[in-house]
Amino acid sequence: MSAIIDTKRAAERLLLSLTPSIPTALESVDFEPPVNTMYQRVQFMLNPPDDPVFTAGYHRENIQMQVFVTDTKGHGTVQVNTRAELIRSAFYKGRTFIEGSTRIHILRTPQMQSAFAVQDRIVVPVLINLVAEVGG
Repeated sequence: MSAIIDTKRAAERLLLSLTPSIPTALESVDFEPPVNTMYQRVQFMLNPPDDPVFTAGYHRENIQMQVFVTDTKGHGTVQVNTRAELIRSAFYKGRTFIEGSTRIHILRTPQMQSAFAVQDRIVVPVLINLVAEVGG
């Protein structure tokens, strides 16, 4: 299996295992945002791979998982920030996990960004940098 697919699958599984669970919009999956309740939306950004000279075929995929925690406006940001902190603590710096034959590392503390408003919702992004080792 592709290291990119393995990384996405493992990261989504970890996100979906968090308690309490909330509705989650996964990349390219039909999703109707719930009314008057919190949800999270996930997307992945593929960055250029690192190609250190170790062995032929070895490289590291650099993938950023972006989780947008979304709630209704009008009651502050405590709930969305609490959820964002939960996500951040699950994807802690130093965590390593394996999916298939892919070793995935989190080498940096995930970044929580400032809350912003979109229509009737408040959104807090959490950016998680994942590194997947390929080959070698």
